[in-house]
Amino acid sequence: MFASSKQLGLLDSIERQNESLSGAWRLRVSARARTMRIQVHPHGGVEIVAPSRARPAEIEAFIAEHRDWIARTQQKFIAGREAEPLLPGQIDLTAVAPASLQIRYYCAPEARVSEEAGWLFVTAPVLDAAHCWPLLQSWLKRRARRDILAAASLIAADIGIQPRRVHIRLQRSRWGSCSSSGTVSLNAALLLRSPDELRYVVVHELCHLQHMNHSPRYWRLVESFVPDYRLHEKTLDTAWQTSPRWLSILY
Repeated sequence: MFASSKQLGLLDSIERQNESLSGAWRLRVSARARTMRIQVHPHGGVEIVAPSRARPAEIEAFIAEHRDWIARTQQKFIAGREAEPLLPGQIDLTAVAPASLQIRYYCAPEARVSEEAGWLFVTAPVLDAAHCWPLLQSWLKRRARRDILAAASLIAADIGIQPRRVHIRLQRSRWGSCSSSGTVSLNAALLLRSPDELRYVVVHELCHLQHMNHSPRYWRLVESFVPDYRLHEKTLDTAWQTSPRWLSILY
């Protein structure tokens, strides 16, 4: 559920008040949210999550209270990243059958990505982040549907826990999720992580099919398959801070 017209008007006002902050702002109204929260994404984007009952004045006051924290968090994320090019020249797939793909960009009316013999050919009407990042993200999801789904199938067979279905998404801040219906969702960006990290995320979500919580019994089950899971928890928790810029969602 997204913002009402009144709340969107509020967000426009907030954006004008926060012109010094980098990145885009988005207001998301959630029927499941009990409290307001702010998510600052690694490349500067800000998402305000508010309960459906929240009034515009409450949202405005909440953001004003956390304005300094937002600015500090954004600066922490972007520090040292200015030199990274907006359009990557290479993508390293390290999770499954490691490969490095070189990228060539072409300016043309048709927007598309093709892959051939270790190369990605990206064609867009404008060679900028707004046009090329979504193309790269779509390509990554297609590649992940092949490689990650195959890897997840092998891992499920290995540990003896089978999901009902597996979806590939490109979440902003989660490596995976599991629903009570037996559906596991995995982040396409896992293709850019290590094989051990990919295996851990798959195991983590599959174990939720037996324990839909993070109870001691759940973690004992995870540890039986991945004894060093704590190490992967730590590295994956901070991985978003150094993820490629082109993975960022442009609102």
